[in-house]
Amino acid sequence: MLPVLLALIQQLNGSAAAPPAPPPDPTPVVARAFSGRARELSAQAPRLRESVTIDGALSEPVWKQATVLTDFTSYSPVDGRPAQDNTEVRLWYAEDALYVGIRAWAPPGTVRATLAERDRIASEDWVALHLDTFLDRRRSCVFAVNADGVQADGMRSDVSAGPGVSRASLQAVDLSQDYLWQSKGQLLDDGFVVELRIPFKSIRYQMGNTQDWGVQVVRQTQRTGYQDTWAPTSRALQAFTPQSGFLRGLTGMKRGLVLDLTPTSVTSTTGTPAAGATPGSWRYGTRGEFGGDVRWGITSNFTVNATANPDFSQVETDVGQIPGDVRFALFFPELRPFFVEGSEQFDAPNRLVNTRAIVQPLGALKLTGKIPRTDVGLLSAIDAPTSGSDGKTSPRFNIVRLRRDLGEQSTAGIVFTDRSEGARFNRVAGVDMRLQFAKVFSADVRYAASMTRDSTTRTGSLWELSHGRTGRSYGYRYNLQGFSPDFETQTGFVNRVDFVRTQINQRFTMFGAKGGWWDQRQHFLSASSLWTYAGIGRRDTPLESRVSVDNSMTIRGGWRVSVTPDLQRVAFDPRRYASYAVLGGNGADTLRFTPNGAQITSNTALAVNTPQWRKAGASLTATVGTEPEFFETSTVRRREVEAQVDLRPSSQVRVGALLRYQRFVRERDGSVFSTQVVPRLRLEYQFSRALFLRFIGQVESRDRTALRDPRTEQPLLRRSSTGALTVQGARKSFLGRADWLVSYLPSPGTVVFFGYGTAVDASETMRPGDIERTSDGAFVKFSYLFRVRNSAP
Repeated sequence: MLPVLLALIQQLNGSAAAPPAPPPDPTPVVARAFSGRARELSAQAPRLRESVTIDGALSEPVWKQATVLTDFTSYSPVDGRPAQDNTEVRLWYAEDALYVGIRAWAPPGTVRATLAERDRIASEDWVALHLDTFLDRRRSCVFAVNADGVQADGMRSDVSAGPGVSRASLQAVDLSQDYLWQSKGQLLDDGFVVELRIPFKSIRYQMGNTQDWGVQVVRQTQRTGYQDTWAPTSRALQAFTPQSGFLRGLTGMKRGLVLDLTPTSVTSTTGTPAAGATPGSWRYGTRGEFGGDVRWGITSNFTVNATANPDFSQVETDVGQIPGDVRFALFFPELRPFFVEGSEQFDAPNRLVNTRAIVQPLGALKLTGKIPRTDVGLLSAIDAPTSGSDGKTSPRFNIVRLRRDLGEQSTAGIVFTDRSEGARFNRVAGVDMRLQFAKVFSADVRYAASMTRDSTTRTGSLWELSHGRTGRSYGYRYNLQGFSPDFETQTGFVNRVDFVRTQINQRFTMFGAKGGWWDQRQHFLSASSLWTYAGIGRRDTPLESRVSVDNSMTIRGGWRVSVTPDLQRVAFDPRRYASYAVLGGNGADTLRFTPNGAQITSNTALAVNTPQWRKAGASLTATVGTEPEFFETSTVRRREVEAQVDLRPSSQVRVGALLRYQRFVRERDGSVFSTQVVPRLRLEYQFSRALFLRFIGQVESRDRTALRDPRTEQPLLRRSSTGALTVQGARKSFLGRADWLVSYLPSPGTVVFFGYGTAVDASETMRPGDIERTSDGAFVKFSYLFRVRNSAP
């Protein structure tokens, strides 16, 4: 199948198989400045036969011949004003790479910069270059650096920014992708300077001898809390990327042979207490694995990735999450290199594609790219038998994602996923369309159907309709979504089915006067109702209804304060409690448990975020009020505080601390229902940009009393699959975890990891002095990226 697809790609690309045109003569060197505020947004960079040393100095004569992007404009929290600090970005290119020189001015001693870990510069001053290399005005490659030249990179899509997140911030960028490029920076008395080299073989771009790209530059200044852009960008418009400028007339670009080989070796040792042996004795097991990845750039716009027995263990701790609503599973983002590269081609609504469902593949093959106006993503994988339902049969995965550009900003797509395991399978097929019109309005239509066969065969569906407006001072979004009871995806992530939900969101934004004490005020009204899938057809009263108003203010200097009152009504679905029982009046017979009536609750959340000062930043969130309790179907009084602090005592040391305290008290009698305390500490020492030492320690204390029927106060029981009834007694846990990691990462793909982790448990007595080690493990990982060298390195 793959050879046929490759042949088709070459036919559709047309010139892909044709011999390359001879390189033109170098572009005449005429240095010119392009003013963003004057809307001189069609820049042309000179092509030069020069070479420079990436040292962050911009001292070579060639930089005086470069095109200059200047005169930035503020975007967030207020748009349309001249930037408070001057920024110049110089651009030129050779046949093999784009060169970027950044000069950012700032008052002495105000630049926030540390020798941070890769991709962790959001709390510092940074500058980001956005390159829309396909000029589709929908997504862009992002290359961001702080003043020390520390890199953050990834892919930005116009639908990736969530509510309350600036569309120009790094939080709106998928930072899981890593490109191979060079950067070096240095602090100056009046700001900083950074030098970049971006090889053309590290990125993908459209076919053709002459290239026009979209370009935008974003600067974050922590001293003021402002984000500035070179191309003036309005908050009133629906999309961010189409407001970028242009880098026109790129010619004579050579990628050469794009072939990367990454062999990997992982050795791990895990230990557990030896059962039945002498107290204190341990049993250890050691395992070694070898594998590797291959990346082949067929053309400038299509790439094939392959892997065999790769390292898909999480050598770094998953994104730390503390469970909130215990009814639903937690989602963890994909971090594994093979799946991350080109993952934007598999973006599908409603998380119908979640590659973490492929647990430990024996092998996988992926084709990603873009035929003019059509995104293509194909993936096939064979998982290890241990991931199958019987432990003997290897699950097979096939994923297809196609998306077509319509007009200037609209898209239409299809997705198909298949997980088969012998006679068992789960297949999902879906279509989706996003229409944007009049620059501020959008409409989304989505539908997907699933078929699952195991002991039975069943089908299900999901559908969604959405309409919204994005304006500078007023915006809204209306959403209607439904998941049928039998909808299932074993290749995606859906944590809830059997519901229909409506949502109404209204946003009102106001902006402060220039030089005033506040910059922005926002009031975000959100209302939602949820029914069972069949209940809405019967016109039942909603199971859940909720109204909240997020009132936030951005204060001059980067402070942010919000107050959010919340009111909700929750009825408990009796089907969820079919296995519950309660003792009768005589204390011997058991009766079926009847959930309590609907509960009406309210609470208020206060959040305060400080600016990112030179050596610290902090946030505090406190919530008080009442909320529904789903174990006993009653109401509890909620008291919750979460505090975080990020300390940077030097450019090489970072200390992150988090403390979460949560207490639920039964409203009916004032007794404590549950208490949770979670402290977490993260220590990092960055020896150099490539080498760091990290420690993460977390303790989680949970104490939940025995469950009781809120009507009779009798103990609640639950029936197992065998029919046995068990009292739902008190549960206590006192767990700890500590992880050490030494990482040497000189460039993406080339890494050396040394790690050790241990888990402890003191649940029996709930006293820190009685902790017992329950498991530990160590690992060593080596991988090296071999990039085939040629005339275009």
